[in-house]
Amino acid sequence: MRAHRIVPHLLLALLSFVVSEARGQSDSTGVQNHYVLSDESRYETGCFGPCACPVLFSNGLKGTFDLRHVGFDGLYENYEVLNVRWTVPDTTTNLTIQGSGTYRVGGEVAVQQQMKLDLTVGGGAPLRFDSGLVSGGGSFPRITIDISLHQNTACKDTVLHVDASDPITAVDAGGVGDRTRLDQVSSNPFSGNVLFRLTLSRAAPVHLAIYDIQGRVVRNLSRGAWLSAGAHPFTWDGRRDNGMTSTSGVYFVGARVNGRRVACRVVKVK
Repeated sequence: MRAHRIVPHLLLALLSFVVSEARGQSDSTGVQNHYVLSDESRYETGCFGPCACPVLFSNGLKGTFDLRHVGFDGLYENYEVLNVRWTVPDTTTNLTIQGSGTYRVGGEVAVQQQMKLDLTVGGGAPLRFDSGLVSGGGSFPRITIDISLHQNTACKDTVLHVDASDPITAVDAGGVGDRTRLDQVSSNPFSGNVLFRLTLSRAAPVHLAIYDIQGRVVRNLSRGAWLSAGAHPFTWDGRRDNGMTSTSGVYFVGARVNGRRVACRVVKVK
């Protein structure tokens, strides 16, 4: 078996993730994660942009999609958006939306993002929804973005407000009474320092490290130091244990506490 085919499995074993098949499968190209739309997601049709007329229809957008990392081009982390399965429930019927596309996030100075999806709405012909390259993406792997048929350049438009979370963002350690969490605090992607907060429900020895996408330790931030209950900040400056600067790309932050593991994911852009 080729090494690149076992990378996702090494990561799962390393971080002790229990991910069902319903949350997407990895393949030889990259790691694939399952996203779920939040209650803030909406489907709107009506008047947008420069025109002064009302939005004709606005309702919640429900469903899921998969995101698969396909590479870094020097400025942006690039992803495929797969298995879009959304519905727009209303009083008469559930409007179905299906399709796929691309997403990218990164930038040289400010963080920018773009999502382009080819979607069939209600079983019709595929339509191209595009956000354009816009500011935002600092909260990635959470995605919050508006995609539309006309990018708000026509009076009548259809706009999808996508607000979705990645289950790998913060994995609760679990266990009755155990509220250990690892949260990413500063903006993500990052180009300088990135700040994390590890919250412990009780005092414990902590092993915390940065891993690359192949599951190799890049930087050790805590080697079993005993920490009290409460919140503890950690900073990674993007360097390896040997002092060398890490390359741009996707990294995992993993903490082992009381025999359990919590983790989050970040993207280094410079």
